[in-house]
Amino acid sequence: MAAEAVRLVIWDLDETYWRGTLTEGGIQEYIRDHQDIVIELARRGIMSSICSKNDFNQIAAILTEQGIFDHFIFPSVNWEPKGPRLSRLVEAIQLRPDTVMFIDDNPGNRAEAAAFVPGIQVEDAPFIPTMLNDPRFRGKDDLRLTRLQQYKLLERRKRDEENSSETNEDFLRKCDIRVYIEYDIEPHLDRAIELINRTNQLNYTKQRFPENLADAKDVLRRDSNHFHRQVALVHVADNYGDYGFVGFIMSESMRRTMVEGAANRRLVHFCFSCRTLGMLIEQWVYQYLGRPELDVVGEVLTDLSVPRTIDWVRQVHAIQGSSAQLPHIAPQIILWGGCETQAIGVYLAAYTDKLQAFGNYVAGGCFVRMESVVHALSLCRNDPVEVAAVAAALDLPMDMVANDILGEAAPGTLFVFNFGLDAHWVPYARHKANGMTLDILPRHKSDGNFLVLSEQDLTEYLDSAGEHYNLEQRQHVLSSAAYVRENFEYVLPPEDSERVAMIRQLIERIPDGSKFIIAVEHDEAAVPDPDFPGRTTILPLPTRTNWARLMREVAAYYTYCGVLTYSEVLSGREDIVGQGNHYARAVYLRFAQRVVELAGVLQAKPDGRTAAA
Repeated sequence: MAAEAVRLVIWDLDETYWRGTLTEGGIQEYIRDHQDIVIELARRGIMSSICSKNDFNQIAAILTEQGIFDHFIFPSVNWEPKGPRLSRLVEAIQLRPDTVMFIDDNPGNRAEAAAFVPGIQVEDAPFIPTMLNDPRFRGKDDLRLTRLQQYKLLERRKRDEENSSETNEDFLRKCDIRVYIEYDIEPHLDRAIELINRTNQLNYTKQRFPENLADAKDVLRRDSNHFHRQVALVHVADNYGDYGFVGFIMSESMRRTMVEGAANRRLVHFCFSCRTLGMLIEQWVYQYLGRPELDVVGEVLTDLSVPRTIDWVRQVHAIQGSSAQLPHIAPQIILWGGCETQAIGVYLAAYTDKLQAFGNYVAGGCFVRMESVVHALSLCRNDPVEVAAVAAALDLPMDMVANDILGEAAPGTLFVFNFGLDAHWVPYARHKANGMTLDILPRHKSDGNFLVLSEQDLTEYLDSAGEHYNLEQRQHVLSSAAYVRENFEYVLPPEDSERVAMIRQLIERIPDGSKFIIAVEHDEAAVPDPDFPGRTTILPLPTRTNWARLMREVAAYYTYCGVLTYSEVLSGREDIVGQGNHYARAVYLRFAQRVVELAGVLQAKPDGRTAAA
């Protein structure tokens, strides 16, 4: 196999970087071309270090006088054997040995390097003049020496950490580590792709993109443009300086198996540079995201499976300029609705101590829809003992079946509810004995109500959609359908006046000091164009227009209630996806920003009163 691109060159000095031995006759010739190579490597983003048997102070003085010392990172200059030092150096810089080259005129030192650092590339001194023309040293344009500056920053930090008598965690707390999460990745696609393709030890999914940059950008844009996916870059700085973008995240809604108390998302990409290794940024981000589903591929340096308290990281508005923390708009935010709850939750988590998102979710081979006031009230009222058997039979998480999210919410909670199904008068299933309501369908069939589909129709559908269901999921669909047919009854939804009354019940039950925002879908939908296959046509949806009017009338009665429509944050019809209840990724970010703005304007619910407007 061809050797990998080199990201770090470790130089021997005597008879390699210069001619002569410093302690045995001195330097006979300081080779200026070698210094120029070090400078050019840095301009290509390739670092240089030193591993030499000499006196550190002497070497630092010589190289400083030549104006080149600061171009070397983590220089190792002492009289100890080189093998262990090289191993420690590669570990400190956190690069894979395959991307490191050690240059030394002594064959014994090269053999020692290969033995202590398996995979490291080694070369003799005569290789040096050919280095810049070798394809392994093509690097990446970095004329501003950004990469060198970041490594020098890391070097200073590591030195202070090693010299500190404090525990590692106490040292980290004094560093004032700040994280900014950048959701607009378009200006930074190159860095996102570099993180995806070049990280390894903290790349948890190891899904790579094409090596060709233009192709990789096309793939990243395509993969991140789905309505159910959210992407972000993680920017980190501390008292030592700015580490730049050190992490990339791509998550998507609907984890394969819901886990109580965990985010209903799964991670497609989750990768971090080793620049900040030891700060546990990757663990902080994972916990900040709500511990989404993550299939770890290969070995990684940080085990995320065990939660831990990381109190030395704080989230900020931006790294440059203001470093203030994001505004705290509520002690708790509770989201209720459909597929959009997870997307909005990604952006709102920064503004609260606790965020809970209750929305549509996957259970085995089935799909459960939540976005109705009928189901919201049912969830709050269901007796956990009475509905436990239903949850077990259908393999549903208990916190999505019985959970008094109103009664258990903290005073001052911000509620954001979307009653999307109620705008369309959708029937549902009601348990014959305990009265709990449910809207459960086969996972890939939006019109597959179990009380409408016959057993034969359902079997024929599963046979035709075999690639969408494995055997376990197919059995789950069939057993769930049988259970629903036996224990539930088909119920038509309430009339508008009844649903409005139910929504008012919800609003009036929220704790004192809280606020309530009603989210309303856009009143147009993208539907297939019958005249042009593959093209969609935007059509108005009168039912949604009517629902928006009703919700504004409801909200107008309360000083602590407001309405937000997705129409307010659409930049154009191209933002509408599917049937108009899904949107392009950026829409959810803009909607979350509007939630923050409206929450700042609404009055809090007065103590013990309805507070009619």
